[in-house]
Amino acid sequence: MKIRRFGTLMSAVLISSTLVGFSPKSIEYSQTSSTPIVQEESQASIVNMQALIDRLEKDGEITSAAVARALKTHITAVGHYESSKSYKKAIKHMESFHVLLNNYEKTRMISGNAANLLSEYADALIGQWDVIFDSERVMDHIRELSVEIGTRVPGSEGEKQAAEYLKNQFQSLGYETSIQEFAISNRTERTLKILTNKNKEIALGAATGSAGTGENGVTGDIYNAGLGLPGDFSAAAKGKIALIQRGDNTFQEKVQNATNAGAIGVVIYDNVDTVTPLRPTLNGNSTIPVVGTTKELGESLLAQLSKGTVKGKLVIHTFSNQTSQNVVAVKKPANVVNPKIVYITSHYDSVNYSPGANDDASGTGTIVEMARILKNSLTDKELRFVAFGAEEIGLVGSNYYVKNLPQADIDRSEINFQMEMLGSKYEPGSYLAFNTVDGKTNIAWDYTNAAFDKQGKDKEKLILFRRGSSDHVPFHNAGIIASCFNMGTKSGGLEPEYHTYRDTIENVSPERIQFAGDVISATIWDYLVDHSFIAKEIKDAS
Repeated sequence: MKIRRFGTLMSAVLISSTLVGFSPKSIEYSQTSSTPIVQEESQASIVNMQALIDRLEKDGEITSAAVARALKTHITAVGHYESSKSYKKAIKHMESFHVLLNNYEKTRMISGNAANLLSEYADALIGQWDVIFDSERVMDHIRELSVEIGTRVPGSEGEKQAAEYLKNQFQSLGYETSIQEFAISNRTERTLKILTNKNKEIALGAATGSAGTGENGVTGDIYNAGLGLPGDFSAAAKGKIALIQRGDNTFQEKVQNATNAGAIGVVIYDNVDTVTPLRPTLNGNSTIPVVGTTKELGESLLAQLSKGTVKGKLVIHTFSNQTSQNVVAVKKPANVVNPKIVYITSHYDSVNYSPGANDDASGTGTIVEMARILKNSLTDKELRFVAFGAEEIGLVGSNYYVKNLPQADIDRSEINFQMEMLGSKYEPGSYLAFNTVDGKTNIAWDYTNAAFDKQGKDKEKLILFRRGSSDHVPFHNAGIIASCFNMGTKSGGLEPEYHTYRDTIENVSPERIQFAGDVISATIWDYLVDHSFIAKEIKDAS
C-alpha cells in the first residue's frame, strides 16, 4: 500500500488523477496517529467522509454527538446532489460546509485538526466533482443563448451577442480567446414583434411578391380581418396590420382587399396545424409587406386581440455587407513544440424565428462545459474549442475556419469532435448517433464504444450513422479525423421541433444532455490520456 499524508498536495493528486483516468484515493487512519493516510484502492466519497467524522468524534476531536450529527446531515444532503449528478449544486453545498466547519472551530466544538482534515477532504471531493460533466451547467448556457439572447440568425445582432457571451465564457476559464470575423451573403430579415407582449417575435414565412419595409419596418395595431373578404374590413383597418386566415379566397385577393382598406401590412395564418409557417404565394407584386405564419400563432394573436389592443412591428428588409464570426478558444501545452491539435466544436447560430435551444445551443453549451472540465487537463495536445457562426446557411463558419488554417496547423491537426443537438425531449430521440461523413468508423468511434462499455450503458442506444450537414464536414474534407455527435431516433431521425419556433428550452432534456455528456466526455478524456505522453506517464506512474 502506498501511503501519503493528506493535505494540499492530496487535493492536487485527486484532481490530477481524475484528469488522467485513475481512481482518486480515500482516507483512513494509521494505527498510531490521528493523521489520515491515503489508500490507493478506493475513491474519495461521501461515505468515507462520514466515517472520518465518526472517527474524529470517537477520538474526541468533535465535542458532541449533536455536532457530529449536524456535520453528517450536511454531508448526506450533499451526497443527494452527487447521486443525482447535480455536481454544481454538490460543489456549492460542499463549499458552504467550510462555513459550518469555521463556525464550529471558532466556538471550539471541533478541534483545529478536525477542521483542517474535514476541510481538506471537502476540497478533495470538490476537485473530484469539478471535473465531471454537469448538464445543469449546460442548461445555464442554453438558457442564456436561447432565452436571454434568443434567435441567432447569421449576421444578426442576436448572433453577435451570443458570440460575445461565448468569448467571455471561454476567457473566464483561462483560454486564449479570439473572434474570427468573415463575410456572409445578404440577409433578409422577416420579423413581427408583438410590442405589447415584451417584444415577442412571431415565426414568419416569406411571401413571394411581398413589398419590403425598410430597416425600420412598419408599426401599427393588429387588425382582425377574418378571411380577408371585402366585408371583413372596415374603416378601422386603415393604418393597421391585417391578420387574415387562410381559406375561401386567394392570397392575392386577401392582400388586395387589405391594401384597398388602407392596411400597412398583412399577416396570413394557416388553417391547418403545422409547425412550419405558411409561405403565401402572390400572383403579382404587393405594395405592402406580406408574411405568413402558423395556425397556432395566428390564433394566439386572435386570443390576445380578444383581450385588448395588440401592437406589432413588421420588418421585411434585406441587409447587405453582412458578417458572422467564429469564437475560438485555445489551450496550449507548456514546453511542447508543435503539439498536435484536438478540436472540440459546435455551432451557435440558429435558423430564422427559432430560439435554437437544441439546435445548437445544446451542443454549444456542451463544448463550454467540456472547456471547463478540461481547463487544467494534463495533456501535450493543443486544445481548440471553436463555436462556429453561420452554420445554418451552409457551414459557412466552419468552412472559413478550416480553409484559413495554415498548412502547418493542418499538419498538426489530429481529430475533431463536433457537438450537435444533444438534448431533445422527443421520446424516440434517445439514441446517441455517432456521425461520420462516409459512414465509416474511426478512432473516435472506438473510444465512444469503449465509453458505453465502461459506463454500463445500453449499447443499443449507440448508432453509427452516415451524415454530413454539420461542422465536422470541412475537417473531414481536409483529411482530419472528424465525427459529430447528436441525440436522435434509432433510424437517425431528428425531433419534430427541429428548425421550428418550438425549439425552446422547454423541449430540452437535461437527462439526455447528461447521458450524451457522460459518454462524450469519457470519449475525449480517454483519447487524450492514451494519446498524450504527459498524461500517460502520470497514469503509468500511479
